[in-house]
Amino acid sequence: MIIFTVARGLGLVCACAVIASCGGGGSGGGGGGGSNPTYTVGGTVSGLAGSSLVLQNNGGNNLTVGASGAFTFSTALASGSSYAVTVLTQPSSPSQTCSITSGGSGNVGSANVTSVQVTCVTNTYSVGGTVSGLDSSGLVL
Repeated sequence: MIIFTVARGLGLVCACAVIASCGGGGSGGGGGGGSNPTYTVGGTVSGLAGSSLVLQNNGGNNLTVGASGAFTFSTALASGSSYAVTVLTQPSSPSQTCSITSGGSGNVGSANVTSVQVTCVTNTYSVGGTVSGLDSSGLVL
């Protein structure tokens, strides 16, 4: 009778260990219990007329942006992680200068970051020169 009771007790202990090892789902983007949830970093580009604008997050995770509008980096970051968005490559055709105007760096909280603002302006150039040897008036350029 004692052997049966001990065996039954071990079976119960084993069953509890198996159930405990299953995890249990947890909440957030990370899955199982105790893992840190992850969130994406992104924002909005405005004024983009050129092509080949490339943004980076934390010195990597390059993202080519082809038009004004919303963008999101593909690599999600854990809650509490820092992020720093920079412009890696300026757009061309037409030549533009884009800059991070707000929200470019910070720490990921408990939601996706959507506050990074990138503003692009088309570069302008002056054309000038010197006229020499003109003997009469009325030159029109």
